Amino acid sequence: MILVWSWIIRQCRESMDKNPLKQEKGRSFREVEGIIFDGGGTIWDSSDGIYGSYEWGFKQLGLPFSLAPKGCHRLRGLRDFNTSLGIARALLWASGALGNRANLLFLERHKANEYLKEKVENLQRKKSSFLPLATELAGHFDEYLYKNVRDETYPLLPHTAEILGKISGAGYQLALVTIRRSTSAEQILIHYGLRGYFSYILSTEGLGEGEKTVSVAKEASKRLMMRPSQVLWVGDSGVDISCAKGAGIFAVGVLTGLANHQTLLDEGADWVVDDLRGLADLLGIDHYH
Repeated sequence: MILVWSWIIRQCRESMDKNPLKQEKGRSFREVEGIIFDGGGTIWDSSDGIYGSYEWGFKQLGLPFSLAPKGCHRLRGLRDFNTSLGIARALLWASGALGNRANLLFLERHKANEYLKEKVENLQRKKSSFLPLATELAGHFDEYLYKNVRDETYPLLPHTAEILGKISGAGYQLALVTIRRSTSAEQILIHYGLRGYFSYILSTEGLGEGEKTVSVAKEASKRLMMRPSQVLWVGDSGVDISCAKGAGIFAVGVLTGLANHQTLLDEGADWVVDDLRGLADLLGIDHYH
């Protein structure tokens, strides 16, 4: 009986710390104090707006477009195709608008980014019109999103407000990194009463990057005045994960946006969760009451 109770006490002591971020792959998570969030696909739902921009952009150029939303979002979830120009290049290939043959079955496979990159680069070498068309198409995408879609029309993803409140209340410092213009991202957060949770908003456009890179991730942790080991990055795309991991930041992929589970794992996500409730679970934060 004494041995049984000793075992029970030992198990209780080992489970007292609810936070599963304490040990992972031999590295300590006890230092984690800050969380960097992506915006669209992680906090708010931008899927309808960005798909509308694709339809409109192809229409402006008189090009055929019949791709379904899910396939388009999966393409944009890949590391090298997250920017406006990146997705324009991907969609030009995937749509077959230039007479090429394409299908999207590869998106569920391992290393889908590398497969698509090779296909797109091959088409670009063969078609001199490819890059000029992609550049013009990207411009139409941005024009549609910033002129035709009001910031306050982007809906929050389910459970977002509740979970952000609980994470902030638990003492974590929060920041937002986005490829959107900072004024646009700020208006979305203000509209839903979430701006106060975030120490700052960092737009890649303001850094002259145009996309999320390792240098952006390092700058994000620097602005939180934290070392990379003290920070988690939460995002829905391959580029979110790759830039975080390249900067030595722990990465959590969420399945509420662009990328699928395989893409997030390919880029090295430390965890993949269904939505922000899964992040709260990882942090040991009770969101059931």
